[in-house]
Amino acid sequence: MDLVRKIVAGAAERLTENGVLVVEIGNERAFAEAAFPDLELTWLTTSAGDDMVFLLTAEQLQLG
Repeated sequence: MDLVRKIVAGAAERLTENGVLVVEIGNERAFAEAAFPDLELTWLTTSAGDDMVFLLTAEQLQLG
């Protein structure tokens, strides 16, 4: 989760106003939700399941 924390922390300054961040975390949903309790992660459905990839908008990152 260290790398994911760095990516999320730096994403707000790198995304355009309407940008989105999509992060694949494998089987780490519980750790992601614990790491970002103030962000409403949107979980995307993939061929591997419903809890391995999350999305955050630039707006969410600015508010979080």
